[in-house]
Amino acid sequence: MRYHCIIDAYSEDIIRQMEELHAFKMAFLKEAEEGVSYVLCRDRTVVEGLGRRISGSAVAIIAEDYSPESVLDALGRETVSEDIYLFGSGISGTELSVRLAARMKGSSVAAVHGLECKEHVTVKKMVYASHMEGTFRMKKGPYCISLAKGMDRQELEHGTFHIMKEMQCTGLPESVVSRKTTANEAAGGLDEAKVVIAAGRGIRNKENADYLREAARALGGELGVSRPAAMNAWAPMNRLIGVSGAMLQPDICITAGVSGAAAFYAGIEKSKFIVAINTDGQAPIMKKADVAVADDFVPVIKALRKLAER
Repeated sequence: MRYHCIIDAYSEDIIRQMEELHAFKMAFLKEAEEGVSYVLCRDRTVVEGLGRRISGSAVAIIAEDYSPESVLDALGRETVSEDIYLFGSGISGTELSVRLAARMKGSSVAAVHGLECKEHVTVKKMVYASHMEGTFRMKKGPYCISLAKGMDRQELEHGTFHIMKEMQCTGLPESVVSRKTTANEAAGGLDEAKVVIAAGRGIRNKENADYLREAARALGGELGVSRPAAMNAWAPMNRLIGVSGAMLQPDICITAGVSGAAAFYAGIEKSKFIVAINTDGQAPIMKKADVAVADDFVPVIKALRKLAER
């Protein structure tokens, strides 16, 4: 049994994908035979320009624009039924892992954070809104696995992949009449931010969310929100933090008006330092933070901004 990594080079977070995949294989697949990396890209120069790698050899799966259908056709021609295929933690990784397994009549599990290869392939993932860890035996190969968000990362080896083969994707399938790719103008650097202000229901309104967004920028960081804040349209859904949103690892996370529900806290628990601001001194987040401030967030944030401006 070999394992292969599938890397989405159309994504802006390609280095993070590779670092997470590298850490995962070093933690759980040291005894397994390494296969090749499949890099989904516009042309081979993208692969050559990475300057880092997670395996010696790569197959470049090339298409001018990303199309799941075309990519799956190419991957399907390369898939071996006994092997493991590792996909990144993003939306495309989850989609491709599930659809490839379905096409090849194999098994798939998404959001995996642990793996064991003995007599069977067994994986672990969080279930019940991250309150429990589930263990699943994958009964049939190919074994298609996407990683959980917020996985540990490991520094990559410097160098370039040896491109052993290029596969040109065909055009769009007949079932697709037309397609258009549009950049998300609201997208930001939340995933990579070193400083994050996380706003919850307790900030009360969109005006305060806008104020916290400006404060985050003044501190050199980004704004994220809990699900109640996102559902009230105080910030775009791509600012959602937690098991159904971003899983962050900032140096500093400042929460404002957040209660600290488990599904949200899972998104910030790997922060190096957490400051919680809440008028309720008994809120769950206050017990989990490194520093807890029982006060309204407005004067506290104002004071932080003054300190940052000195």
